[in-house]
Amino acid sequence: MAQKNGLSGPELEALLYRAKEDCAHASIRAVGSPRMLGDLQVRGLESGKAIQLMGVKRREQFPPPGTEVILSILLGDEVISFCTSLMEPIIFAEGDTLFPPVLRVAWPSQVIQTHRRHDVRVATPDLPPLHATVEFGGRRLQAHLLNLTETGMGLGFTEKLSIPLKTIVEVETRLPGGDLIRSPGEVRHAEMVENEPLPLRLGLVLGPMTDQVRDTLHRFIQARRMDRSEELRKAH
Repeated sequence: MAQKNGLSGPELEALLYRAKEDCAHASIRAVGSPRMLGDLQVRGLESGKAIQLMGVKRREQFPPPGTEVILSILLGDEVISFCTSLMEPIIFAEGDTLFPPVLRVAWPSQVIQTHRRHDVRVATPDLPPLHATVEFGGRRLQAHLLNLTETGMGLGFTEKLSIPLKTIVEVETRLPGGDLIRSPGEVRHAEMVENEPLPLRLGLVLGPMTDQVRDTLHRFIQARRMDRSEELRKAH
């Protein structure tokens, strides 16, 4: 569950200074827009004025100064997010290809939301379910991906079958946008729910995956967290 945090002054600056020292990953999304700028890093602070973000390519388009955006920063095991606005970026000379643009967002003046990254479920009942294929005992089973975090997932099956706890399965799903992810998973929870279209529910802990799959999963989850942040902002 997201928590609202009224950080300000030295406490807020210490948090952002830590993000700068860690070159923390960040994403921004213009309020009301589906487009996200991801793979950013916190690289500089203008105390009380602006946060500097690097990672945008020179030819990449980004919203103009004054645009209201939601900034999410991954800091250790927490995600912090808040609404702010873009300021004038730092853009180097056209011929200076070694230095890409530096985005600047206004120093936070609104309440910061924090939540633990592993607890945020980005596929939930109020979103269209993702389809998954589960390989188990020589069979390929079709399932619905009910929830997804960076360390685990919940699956629902139309079939009633028995899959023992601690069983290792292979899960494959195609994310919105076309990216395919595949990972082993260990069954940690199994439950039969009567009179439901998906009577069998499994909870998996994800196993080792390739760097490419991990990065793809991270980007997808980061994008969905941005959606959640915007929904929370509108709700309050």
